[in-house]
Amino acid sequence: MPSSRGFVHLLGGFRLDVAEREVVLPSHAQRVLAFLALSRWSGQPRHRTALAERLWCDDPQARAQASLRTAIWRIRKADRLLVAADRGCVRLGTHVEVDVERSLDRANRLLAGDDDLPPSDITIADFAGDLLPGWDEDWLTLERERIRQVRIHALVALSRRMCRLGEFVPAINAAYTAIAAEPLLEPAHAALVDVHLAEGDVVAARRQLASYSRLLWREMRLTPSDGFTAKLGRPTTRIGLPAEPASPLP
Repeated sequence: MPSSRGFVHLLGGFRLDVAEREVVLPSHAQRVLAFLALSRWSGQPRHRTALAERLWCDDPQARAQASLRTAIWRIRKADRLLVAADRGCVRLGTHVEVDVERSLDRANRLLAGDDDLPPSDITIADFAGDLLPGWDEDWLTLERERIRQVRIHALVALSRRMCRLGEFVPAINAAYTAIAAEPLLEPAHAALVDVHLAEGDVVAARRQLASYSRLLWREMRLTPSDGFTAKLGRPTTRIGLPAEPASPLP
């Protein structure tokens, strides 16, 4: 649950909650708060000059510094502890929560194979939603891809975990969510095939493998790995069809 001090939402769009109430900030203040929230993982405060130059790179230095001062003033007006600022550096307040950090923490626990995860750590909702959709900022490019990749792999791990527990519908949903985010990712398709096989649905498993094989060849002129195709005991051609006449289904 969000803390009473502040909660910064960046997945699916920007929102700031203070004492569990939404607070509306102007766009320049949103940019500063979002940047500080995403950079907190480094553990280093942001120097004022570097932060201003990064966020207002097209403006003269004096104007960029003035814009930063105004943004910090607007953020601290919402709550004085949202950011800690002095003459040299600015950083996100220590008691402010960020949805990206929570999502990545849960993803890392899934990827680590922790067997004692609470139910809240194994929900698909934690791995849905793009990072600040609609924001056209150069500094977001790498962060978007980093976060997207971690969350996609967490979905694959979630699918496999649910499959092992016999929770086939959640496992299928997690695999399909990963595939929707990265259609060419083999581990996501392999996880889905594993679920079908665990259910005893060989027809669906073969159909999924053939569909992925065709997609991979059409888009990349590649074929699935031998390890993937071996799940069904036979190779596939480059267009995703059996290399030999199909044997009767077991």
